[in-house]
Amino acid sequence: MMTFRKISAACRGQIISNYYLQDIPDPESDCRLDPTKTPDSDGARLTNYYTGRDGRASWRPDMPWRAAEALGIDRFKPPTREQLSRLYEAKRADNGEEWSAHQRKISAYDLTLAPHKSVTLAAEFAETDAERAAIWHAMQVANDETMRYVARELGLARRGRGGKDGAEEGHVAWVTYRHTTARPTVEALDPESNQTYLIDTPAGGDPHAHFHNTMFNMVVTDDGHVGSLDTKQLRSRVHEFGAYFQAILAQELRKIGIAQTYDANEQATVISAVPQEISDFFSKGRRNVLKAAQSYASEQGLEWEALSIERKQKMLSMAGLAARLGKDLDADDHDIWKRQAKELGWVDQSLMGPEIDTGLDRHQRLDQAWRFVAKHLGQEFETAAVIDHQKLRTYAARGLIATGIEGGISDIDAVVELTEKRGIEVRGQKVQLIIEMKGERERVTHTEQIRLEEDLAIHIARASSDRSGALGKEAIEDAIARSGLDFTSEHGQAQRKAVHTLGQSGRIAMLTGVAGAGKTTLLKPLVDAWRHDTEANPSGRRIIGVANAWRQADAMKDAGIDETYALSPFLARIDRGDLTLDEHTVIALDEVGQVAPRQMLRLLELQRDTGLTLRMMGDREQAQAIEAGDALEIIKRVLEPNDQAELLSTVRQKTKRNRDIAALFRGEEPSDDQLKALETKGKAVAAETDADRDDDVRNRFHTEEVRQAIEMKRQDGSISLVTGDHQNVLEAIAQHYVSRKDALKAEGPKPDGSFKTITMSALTNKDAADLSLAVRQVLQKRGDIGADQKIIKAIDQRGEEYDMALAVGDKVRLYRRVWGLVGDKRTWVGNNGDICEVLSASDKGLKLRLADGQEAQVEWRRLSDPRSNRVLLGFGHAMTIDAAQGLTSDEHINAMPRGADLATGFTTYVAESRARGTTWTMISDGATFEAVRNGRALGDQEPITSDQLWDYVAKKMAHKPYKALGMDLPYRKKKDRDQRVRELIEIGRKVEKARLEGRDIGRENQMALRGRQINAAHADLIRRLDNELKKILEQAPEVMSRQEKDIRQRYAKIVTMTPSGQSFPSVS
Repeated sequence: MMTFRKISAACRGQIISNYYLQDIPDPESDCRLDPTKTPDSDGARLTNYYTGRDGRASWRPDMPWRAAEALGIDRFKPPTREQLSRLYEAKRADNGEEWSAHQRKISAYDLTLAPHKSVTLAAEFAETDAERAAIWHAMQVANDETMRYVARELGLARRGRGGKDGAEEGHVAWVTYRHTTARPTVEALDPESNQTYLIDTPAGGDPHAHFHNTMFNMVVTDDGHVGSLDTKQLRSRVHEFGAYFQAILAQELRKIGIAQTYDANEQATVISAVPQEISDFFSKGRRNVLKAAQSYASEQGLEWEALSIERKQKMLSMAGLAARLGKDLDADDHDIWKRQAKELGWVDQSLMGPEIDTGLDRHQRLDQAWRFVAKHLGQEFETAAVIDHQKLRTYAARGLIATGIEGGISDIDAVVELTEKRGIEVRGQKVQLIIEMKGERERVTHTEQIRLEEDLAIHIARASSDRSGALGKEAIEDAIARSGLDFTSEHGQAQRKAVHTLGQSGRIAMLTGVAGAGKTTLLKPLVDAWRHDTEANPSGRRIIGVANAWRQADAMKDAGIDETYALSPFLARIDRGDLTLDEHTVIALDEVGQVAPRQMLRLLELQRDTGLTLRMMGDREQAQAIEAGDALEIIKRVLEPNDQAELLSTVRQKTKRNRDIAALFRGEEPSDDQLKALETKGKAVAAETDADRDDDVRNRFHTEEVRQAIEMKRQDGSISLVTGDHQNVLEAIAQHYVSRKDALKAEGPKPDGSFKTITMSALTNKDAADLSLAVRQVLQKRGDIGADQKIIKAIDQRGEEYDMALAVGDKVRLYRRVWGLVGDKRTWVGNNGDICEVLSASDKGLKLRLADGQEAQVEWRRLSDPRSNRVLLGFGHAMTIDAAQGLTSDEHINAMPRGADLATGFTTYVAESRARGTTWTMISDGATFEAVRNGRALGDQEPITSDQLWDYVAKKMAHKPYKALGMDLPYRKKKDRDQRVRELIEIGRKVEKARLEGRDIGRENQMALRGRQINAAHADLIRRLDNELKKILEQAPEVMSRQEKDIRQRYAKIVTMTPSGQSFPSVS
């Protein structure tokens, strides 16, 4: 794998060089010129023999003389600390003068390459020094070859500011450091200042072989011009470079007879003889160091949380206290690792053998690598309609890990060419790739994705042309009157307008409703009006509520819809023939933004086949579908404005300020002028743009809105950066949840007798589980939850296994739809994501209190996971944001105990709009600080301020990764995309017209397509036949009367001639 980080030219070079050199002194001699001089032991002499290096800093092995001359480097002598310090300050190594006339902000890029943990452990626990040196040599060769590839791609000297005057090939330089250990960084809270500090521990880490290659931000051309690296593509290609490293490493390890396989994700080569559990054990540095330090403090009678930051730092930094407890007190890292490995079952053995031949010739190697690429691209296209072309190169390199990469970079090129030529399979269907430039990036989609999206657009246009499903205006007004609802307010008037739009549209219509807009309220009169529509059917219309999840579908029962289904089971029942739909059926589809294009197309095909009416509700600014494409975007483009209703105001939040904050998190649609003002201008600026930010300029506009929302919440005290380590943060959020729950209960019951509620959401299932457990510990400690009654073997939907203690009062989360006994009736008692309260736990099962207050008996077998025989259950005080969509509570906690890195504008808006009252946003201070620090150039001496932390949070909470459409890729300009949509709309209308006329438009188009295919395949033959027939007709005698001629001409098919003279029957 490869990672990279910038190094600031404004740094203190000595600190940077000390960081990389790890306190190793400058060499007394050059080991390459005098191999008898070895300043260290443990195989160093052998390593020097194989690599020509002694483990210290080393220049690029094939350092170009021009690059060395430009940087003041003596390439025949090893680097010294003083020289490196100067270079990191963008100064010449020999005299300390600036190496370029143009001031450098970035002096170098740290490109770090690392093998899989198994390779590190194979070297660390090698049976002999010679074997250890051989494995290190393989890693070193892979590192050097990869860096040469990087140099070829980035070694273009940019001219002018940011490269605005172009670039030309040149020579680059780097220095390599070989490190053997990962030094963990841990978070620690200072109780005096309540600040969180990040402490780099110099001991107690894990074995972790890696190479720091600091490539200097300098390219010198043959004519002596000194420019800067062309780093624009570094971020997009870092995975390809990492994969190339893995492929070369695998090849070198095969040369010394070490058997390998892929890792679980097929991204790295793994040494087969190293057990996975041993690799896993040596990958927990941060957690082990912190736990060891806390244990030591406890043994000394000290409370870790009460220690000053100075004492925590000392305890973490002292090996004897943090990592060498007991029998490890006098041992070094390597001795500890060996002992631990033996305790885990490691057996000393040689892993080397005869050279391993893959048994493949070049054709077979490339073919096998292509199959690897095709498989992984097929998986990529399941969730993305458009991907970067660079992924083809990454997967090509990964495919060559197993087959061999004797041809080097040319093998990658060949596999990519094969992929573009042969195509791939997506969901079992053969497709061809469509490749186009989008801005400065090459992007890829495939033929089936375009067909799917265009078919969807055609079906939407077709259905919208059918106006037979519309209700009359009077019928709607009568239903509103019967409902007793008050639509006199400004928001009520918007709801009334939406009711009429959905009611008076044809067979398809759409409502865009923000969170808390009152969709359930406006559905009530519509459901009533459809039921009273007995003109075509004496029993009225049948209304079915459908949503992506059961819980969301069942929520529509509040609108009077009795028949509800989750979308996937609904479609499955139709396919089995268990459900019959007709023109008197109305489907109310909620949360349409979570519906994938394939599912939406299936619904529209059902609409075509049955004549049913489809009403969709959703919001593109909330959670999106997992599958590739964006059905909602296509719907909004194709549907006529009079078939689209909007509710952009909310009634959920009770105060105007909270409504304003929620609206800012959602964001408004920027105008073209606002977007144009934010566009990046010129190549120079583009070259310096942070590539982490999406190229969709709408995100820049929305970031300003989120900054405003955060500032308002800071003024209100409803958003905070929570200090302390990860456990501290979990406990603080849990305590806040419990205290707010107490405060809401103390307010007394509401008019309906219920108490105000508080809910909590997190970005991941792991965070939700950790928070739920932290809340449980608080509640059990104060007696709100009883003693543990039963401990079960549990599992969650991700497959993570754990022991789960259950007690009376526990809140538990269901992970699927569950069947149970309510009173004497067997029925469904809950859905995936539902939270229930434990009333008792026995050997037979659980007694639960459901969300509606009913009590249910659930047998263990109803909760059993068939694959593991464990119980599918988790603690339920917190839920994921996806599970929270559609939820309403009086207060809500938007918890981010690991920071905001995984947040998006979509998840943020959902989390920030659940509550009628306050939404408390609680984010880890330490995780945020570390993310900001890691995003800055190494050696940047500017202090990190609170405003910078909040700005980082705002960018993460604002970023909206809108899903791209495959159908857009062939069209670079918006006007061309719009024109294509208009063409699809026209096709859809023609299809509906043909259906009404009883014509088989599919058969007609099929014949027309067949005609075009025949013309393309047999153009010359058809032209000759046309000419022969023309001659025959010219010479044929008159055999028809004028009247017969007129009739024949009237009914003759129109023949369209192409410019080339080919003909095909047209379809009108």
